[in-house]
Amino acid sequence: MSRPPQWTQTYPSIPSMIPAARAFVRAMLTDSPHADDAELVVSEFATNSLQHTASATIQVDVQSKPGWARIAVTDQGTPADWHREDVRNEALAEHGRGLLLADALADRWGYEAGDSGQTMWAEFVWTES
Repeated sequence: MSRPPQWTQTYPSIPSMIPAARAFVRAMLTDSPHADDAELVVSEFATNSLQHTASATIQVDVQSKPGWARIAVTDQGTPADWHREDVRNEALAEHGRGLLLADALADRWGYEAGDSGQTMWAEFVWTES
């Protein structure tokens, strides 16, 4: 099976780049009924990278094909910089609501860590008309 097309942008890890990441995702998913959801989730993932790692940059990836899209935010943080909490227990927590949003809006989402960084990703699925 062939891999869906992927578009990538890299941004400095500064808060003023979050709107640029959102705009990039929106532009790549213009025809998706989940463009709003993906835009919000990428904002939360990028904010997490800025708050919880000392990474100089974040990379935003968008993949899509009819009825499916995947967004991902990768930073150069080490796996010890952050770990996935059980989001069901965070409703009253001071932080972590972004993961609750991802859990509510995405069909699937997750976290991967390796030697060169960590990635938060979310997938959205819909029926093509």
